Amino acid sequence: MLNNNYKQITISEHTKLYDRIIPREHFLRKLNEQVDFSFVNKLVEKEYCEKLGRPAKEPEMMYKLLFLQIKDLLSDREVVEKAKVDMSYKYFLGLNPEDEVVSYSLLSVFRNTKIKDETILEEMLQETVKQAIDKGIIKSNSIIVDSAHTHGKGEKKTPTQILRELSKKLRKEIYRTEPEIKECFPDKVEATATLEEEIEYTKELIKRVGEKITEKTDEKIVKRYKKVKEMVESDKLKEIQSVSDEDARQGYKSEDNDFFGYKNHVAMTPERIVTGIEVTSGEAPDGKYLQDLVKKSKDAGIDVKEVIGDTAYAGKDNLDYAEEEEIKIIAKMNPSISKSQNKEDGFEYIKDADTMRCPAGELAIRKRRRNELINNKGNYENARIEYEFDVEKCKGCAKREGCYKEGSKSKNYSVAILSDSHKKQQEFEKTEYFEEKLKKERYKIEAKNAETKVTHGLSEARYVGLSRMRIQSYLTHIVTNIKRIVKLTEAIPAQ
Repeated sequence: MLNNNYKQITISEHTKLYDRIIPREHFLRKLNEQVDFSFVNKLVEKEYCEKLGRPAKEPEMMYKLLFLQIKDLLSDREVVEKAKVDMSYKYFLGLNPEDEVVSYSLLSVFRNTKIKDETILEEMLQETVKQAIDKGIIKSNSIIVDSAHTHGKGEKKTPTQILRELSKKLRKEIYRTEPEIKECFPDKVEATATLEEEIEYTKELIKRVGEKITEKTDEKIVKRYKKVKEMVESDKLKEIQSVSDEDARQGYKSEDNDFFGYKNHVAMTPERIVTGIEVTSGEAPDGKYLQDLVKKSKDAGIDVKEVIGDTAYAGKDNLDYAEEEEIKIIAKMNPSISKSQNKEDGFEYIKDADTMRCPAGELAIRKRRRNELINNKGNYENARIEYEFDVEKCKGCAKREGCYKEGSKSKNYSVAILSDSHKKQQEFEKTEYFEEKLKKERYKIEAKNAETKVTHGLSEARYVGLSRMRIQSYLTHIVTNIKRIVKLTEAIPAQ
C-alpha cells in the first residue's frame, strides 16, 4: 500500500548538522537542488495496492538508493550499509541523521516488482530528458546512435552440452538422495553423440525417472527433474546457449573477438543526454534498432533531424525510413549493406565481425568482391560482395533445406553494393557537412559507453535474464543523464 502523501514530515533537531558537514559543492547536495526526483512516486503508483498491505517505503527514496548503488558501484547490502553512516547519503535520501535506513532486501523487491515494466523504465528515462530540455540543456536536433555489449553471467554452451549437464545434475542428485531410482536409468550416449541422440536419451531419462517420482520423492530431485523436462521439451532448445542465463547470446565485437551476453542499443544527443535505449541479446544486429531509437527519442521530446552513427546504420531500410521522415543519416556506408541484404532469407550482415551470418548462426569464412559486369542476358549488374561459407557445416545443417543444394561443393552468398538509396547517401558522404558532423559528434557516444561500462559497471551483467538486464541498463543510463544534468546546469549562466 502506498500512502497518498508519500513523505512523512518529521522535525528533527539534528537536521542542521547537514549544513555543517556537507559542503555546498558536494555532488549530492547539488543533485538535490537541481534534479527533481518526485516523478518516481507517480510513475510507480499503479504498482501498489491502494488500500491493502503495509504502508510502503517511499518509492522516491528506494529509487534514490538504486541511483547511489549504480553511481558508486555497490551491492544492495553495501549501499544500505553506507547509507547508515554516510551523512551525505542520508541527506540525499531525505532522512534525518538519526533515522533508520530500509533493509537491503527491500531494494531487490522494489527493483524486481515495482520498476520491472519497460514502460515505467522508459518513462523514467524520458523524465530525465524532459528536465534537461526544461533547463535549456538540450538545444540540438541530432541523436548519436551506437551499441555496447554487456557480458552475461552465464557461460556459452551448445544445446547438447546444456542437456548433458542438466541430465548429469539430475542423476547426481538421485545417486545422493535416492540411489534406488538409478536402476531405471537408460544407457548413456557416447560423448560424441549428436543433439538428436542427446535429446532422445534425455526424453527416455525423464520418462523413466518420472515413473518413479512419488509424493515422498526428495524435493531436490523433483526440482531437477522438472528443469530437465522443461528444457528438453522447449521449442527454443536449439537457440539456448546457457543453462544459467537462457536469454544471453553470443555476439561479436570484431571479426575474431566475440562475447556472450547482451547489447545495449543507445541514442543520445550531442549534449550527451541519453534519449532512447533498446536492450537485446548479444547477437542482435545494430542497424535493426535505429527506427526504434528515433521513435523513443521523439517520444522523449527531441525533434530528430539527424542521426549520427557507424556503418551498421546505413542499411537501405534505414535510409528509406530516414528519407520518409526527413532525417539525415550521417553514417558511412559499408559496401556489404545493400538492397539484396534486406531479403527476408535469414542472412544478416554483422558489422562488428565485418561479414555475413547465415540463418543457422554461422559466419562466412571468407569474402571477395565481384566487379560490375554485363550478365548473360545482356543486363548491367552492380558490383557485389560474395561471401563463402564452410560447406562441411552446411551439409549437416538443420536449416539447409532451401539454402544448401545437396552435392554442391561450395556455399556462397552475394550482395549488391549500391542501391538507389545508397547512391544518394554516397553523394551526401562527399559533402563537407557530412565529414564535419561525423568527426565532431560521433566519438561522444563511445565516451558515453565507456562511462557506463567502466564507471558504472555495465560491462558485466549484475543479474540473469533479459528483463533484469533491461533494468540495469536503463538505471545506468538514467544515472549518467542525471550526472550530466547537474554538470551542465552549473555551466548555464545565472539569469
